[in-house]
Amino acid sequence: MVLMICYARSGGTLLNRCLGALPGVVILSEVHPLGGGTGAPGTPALTTVRDQAAAWYGITLQSEDFVENLVEIENHCDRRGLHLVMREWSFLNFTPCPENDHRPPNRLVTLEALRERCLVRPFAFVRDAIDVWLSRSVPLEEFAEPYRRYVQALVDSQVPIFRYEDFCRDPDNQMRHLCDACELPFSGAYRQYEQFTHVNGDVQGPSRGRKQGGFAILPRRRIGPAQRARLRACAAIRRANELLGYPVDYAARPREGYVPYLRRTVGRVFHRGRPIIRPVTSTHLEPEAS
Repeated sequence: MVLMICYARSGGTLLNRCLGALPGVVILSEVHPLGGGTGAPGTPALTTVRDQAAAWYGITLQSEDFVENLVEIENHCDRRGLHLVMREWSFLNFTPCPENDHRPPNRLVTLEALRERCLVRPFAFVRDAIDVWLSRSVPLEEFAEPYRRYVQALVDSQVPIFRYEDFCRDPDNQMRHLCDACELPFSGAYRQYEQFTHVNGDVQGPSRGRKQGGFAILPRRRIGPAQRARLRACAAIRRANELLGYPVDYAARPREGYVPYLRRTVGRVFHRGRPIIRPVTSTHLEPEAS
């Protein structure tokens, strides 16, 4: 069984769909002993291994136990020459939220449980901590230390680590390396990932990493001076990026222009119901990203 470990807003839904598009792969999406993720609005909430196995693959599982269900479906796949991939909802392991009663276990729960029951080939899919934080739009102090603990656990576990940015820059090569590490059959069919819909996560619209027929890393979201100062002083974010080999400076990556930044800022004010003054926009306000 292949175990995909991935934090929220780190490209997991994109990779989930790429892996699901491979021939002979059965993939479970955002499942965890403490709860499961959900898919696109208006679709049934398939949050358990049993629900996904039945609805997506027509597989009936007997057990009520999370790990036993995984062993059942792994045996089913083995008998048919299929490859089981499980995408864990890794967010629950380290970040306080209702599903873990705001008391995360602070360890790789599913990996620990599976290693006692079956052969498991784990890997992690990660993203620059600064961009994860900016994408999540939560206070820095709420995000930073749980994320650092997550990254430290990945490094301590010695699982193979693949980076979202590397995947976007060279998807064929990275996909081959990932398939080799996990003993999955590589196929160019992964490029048809948008046709694969058995997935939970951020699937409300086209992937943000998709651009002109290929994968792309979007410019970093722009933030104001006060947020940049707090980010520079944040030891947890710095340590997480050091552990994963990312630059620690906010300015290390190209940033979005001023017009998208102003539009997003105005949108937040409007959403709060406050009076707004629309900024005057002009092509002169948007310099090259730097």
